[in-house]
Amino acid sequence: MDDMIIAVVAIFFTIGIPVLAMATHFALRPLVREVRDLAEALGPMKRDRERIARLTERIEQLEGEHRERGELLDQLAEAELFRRQLEERTGGETPRDLT
Repeated sequence: MDDMIIAVVAIFFTIGIPVLAMATHFALRPLVREVRDLAEALGPMKRDRERIARLTERIEQLEGEHRERGELLDQLAEAELFRRQLEERTGGETPRDLT
């Protein structure tokens, strides 16, 4: 009886475990490949998200600069209007001409 158990255990370790290992390897191989493909696909997506974030920051900065320039142009237009009104009231003479 003991000899029979030893023989079964020996056969299991020499044949059973390598067969189980190979079966597990071939069964999990597609899963590992899918995980690797998923990791490769997510890598560029992360770079794209970072690039989009940088572009968004640049657009916001450009919009802020555009707003500032628009405000400056509005101030210049108001100053020019004020200068014209002042010239009309003083008969064409500007304060610089009066000195």
